[in-house]
Amino acid sequence: MSLLATTAASAIAAASAAAAVGTFFAYLYFARRSEAHAAREEALALAETRGEVIGDLRLRLATLDRHLRETIEDCESRARDLETAIQATEAEARENAYRMQRFYAASLSDLLRDVQVNLEKKPPNLERALRRIRELLDDERPAA
Repeated sequence: MSLLATTAASAIAAASAAAAVGTFFAYLYFARRSEAHAAREEALALAETRGEVIGDLRLRLATLDRHLRETIEDCESRARDLETAIQATEAEARENAYRMQRFYAASLSDLLRDVQVNLEKKPPNLERALRRIRELLDDERPAA
């Protein structure tokens, strides 16, 4: 073989080796770029998912906020209703107590008038007056 053939073969081998090395570097470059592209797409997908989750959480928070306001309004309304009912019950109890007091005062006044009449009679009917007082004292007293 001649020098030209050997040189041509060496040049072809060198070009082939250079092409192989270039192809390898191109492969690495595109593989790396492909990985970066895949990582970028994954990051974008994660960001989109995160955005959806945040949106869902905001909606849930708004719903819970509205529910809390409604619950607070219901509780305040119920508290006002209960306070009104308590005031009405207290007023009724006060009125009943005043009625009972007037009733007992009237009963006591009637008793004292009867005793006075029995004692002012000529002759005084002490026995009847004492019997009336004993009857009242022996009767069961009403609950206060």
